[in-house]
Amino acid sequence: MTKAFLYLRTSSDDRGVKLGIEVQREGCLAFAQRAGFEVAGEFADDGITGTLPMHARPQGKLLIAALLGNGVKTVLCYDAKRIGRTQPAFWSFIGMCRDNGITVVDKDGTDLGGSVMGGVNGMLAEMDRNATVERLAAGKRAARAQGKQHVNGGLYHYGEHPRVEFAGEREVVQRVRRLHAEGVSQYAIAKQLNAEGMRTRYGKQFKVMTVGRIIQRNCKGTITA
Repeated sequence: MTKAFLYLRTSSDDRGVKLGIEVQREGCLAFAQRAGFEVAGEFADDGITGTLPMHARPQGKLLIAALLGNGVKTVLCYDAKRIGRTQPAFWSFIGMCRDNGITVVDKDGTDLGGSVMGGVNGMLAEMDRNATVERLAAGKRAARAQGKQHVNGGLYHYGEHPRVEFAGEREVVQRVRRLHAEGVSQYAIAKQLNAEGMRTRYGKQFKVMTVGRIIQRNCKGTITA
C-alpha cells in the first residue's frame, strides 16, 4: 500500500458548510481505504485561516518537513480549500509538492497538482472565500442600517435610542458610568459586562474601545447613586 499523510484544516473561512476535523478525517480515511492508501500520519490545523501559506501554519510546516524528510510522497486532504483559500496560498504548497514529486489528492480522488480540475478547484476555493467575505460585509452593513435610526441628521449612539426596546442599552450606560466613577478601568468594565452576558447592539462582546466610547460620551459629569 502507498503511504500518505492526512492534512486537515478548519477556520472561520468555512461559513456555508462547516467541515469539522472529524468530518474531514472520515472523508479522507474512506477514500484512503477505497484507493489503497496507508495513512502514515495526520496533520491538523484547527482554526487556521486558509489565506496563510502552508509553511506559515503550525501543522502545515510540520507536514512540509515530514514530506521532505521521510519519503512519504502523497498528501490526502478533504478538498482544495484545505490547502489554500487564495491562489498564492494554494499554489505555493502545490508548487513545492510538484518540485519534489509529491502528489496531493482530495477525498474524491482529484489530483490537485497534476490535473486541470485540481487547478480549477484552487480557483474555486479563492472565489468561494471572496464571496463569503462579501456576504459577511453586506450582512454587517445591513445590521448597522437596521440598528441605527437617523435623528437631526445624526445617528443614535449606544444608550441614546428613545425606543423602549433599547432601554437595556440605557441601563448598561448607567452601569458603565457608575463603574467608571468608582475608578474601575475600561478593560475591567468590558470584562465584567461580558462575564454577565451583556452584549452590544449588534450582539457582540464589549471591547475596551467600545467602553471607552461610552465613557467619552456619557461620563463628563458627576455620577450620583
